[in-house]
Amino acid sequence: GDLTAKDLTVTIAMLAGEEDRLYGSVAGAQIAEALHEQKSLEVGAKQLLLAEPIKELGEYEVPLRLHPEVEVVVKVVVNRAE
Repeated sequence: GDLTAKDLTVTIAMLAGEEDRLYGSVAGAQIAEALHEQKSLEVGAKQLLLAEPIKELGEYEVPLRLHPEVEVVVKVVVNRAE
């Protein structure tokens, strides 16, 4: 199927402290896991072109390289874990 048409938004819940700073960080491996669990999409962490780990709550757009010529954008929503 054509993944570019899919809604590639994943949500990751993280513990966070003051000023929305995460305890820990979100790296490619966690985003890949979220894509697998929430979108049934198998990707490797290295296919997610994340410049540096996410360290604050919020919404992020992370490029995902599906093939050498094909990139799509994954929207990563980092929420505060209850």
